[in-house]
Amino acid sequence: MSDDVLEPTDRGAPLVATWTRWAVSAGALALVFCGVVEAYIRFTHVDRTLASFAWLIAVVCVTEGALVLAILRAEESRLTRELRTARTGTAVLRGLVARRRQQTPFLARLFATNLGLAAVFLADGDRDAALDVAARGSPVMKGGRLEQLREVVRNDLERATGTPAGRELCIEQLHGMDPIGNREADLYRMHVLVKALLEQGDPEMAVEVLGTLEPSRDEEHQLYVAWLRVWFDLDAEAADYRHNWPALPVAQLRLATLLARAHGAEKLVEKLEQRVSSIARPHHQE
Repeated sequence: MSDDVLEPTDRGAPLVATWTRWAVSAGALALVFCGVVEAYIRFTHVDRTLASFAWLIAVVCVTEGALVLAILRAEESRLTRELRTARTGTAVLRGLVARRRQQTPFLARLFATNLGLAAVFLADGDRDAALDVAARGSPVMKGGRLEQLREVVRNDLERATGTPAGRELCIEQLHGMDPIGNREADLYRMHVLVKALLEQGDPEMAVEVLGTLEPSRDEEHQLYVAWLRVWFDLDAEAADYRHNWPALPVAQLRLATLLARAHGAEKLVEKLEQRVSSIARPHHQE
């Protein structure tokens, strides 16, 4: 896996609202409209040619192009919000996002990707629902970085099988994957990888992943650092994989505890709280 990471303030390249997808989608709709006009001419036998409707076609195409661009940008925002909710949202918030997606207008569904919703269902532990929505994506939502995100979702589905083989495949695929180049998608990729490592109990691979996460200035990456170091007891004197890492700040541990609690990882929460208590206890004794 490449060590390149996005800066915390850099959203990176778009997943949905790319100029290529806009040009193809808008062009296809323009051709459909021209076909409708041509059919009208032939059906009504009106004494006009397609060229005589050029002004109408131009107005419709400009309007339709602007509408498609707005829909793609709205879908981009919705997808990134869903990926963020899958990583950091509570069970209540994840349920709200799932219900809101079902109320999407028909036209918007033509340009909708269900990858974010699948990620939300997987975070809720509902693999069957995730499989169902992942299979119903719009044919327009193909290619580009969305295919890399789709691969992350596939590996999250493998992780969610709960089998050692599924988790091992997930870890192998995501650890070897190059960065997608979109902040939310790459954070989701790292989130799934770390969850698989925790569930699989692989300290050796955890240390490899920590080599990428430790230098990062991204706050969310540092929460995963806390997860891995505390879960595998990598800071213990007797740890086989102990490194000379800086001490984990209490604030980082508390935020990592909140994130673990949002995902129902009670054993991880317990270990994080024990680490916080071990740091705070000397101050109380004074």
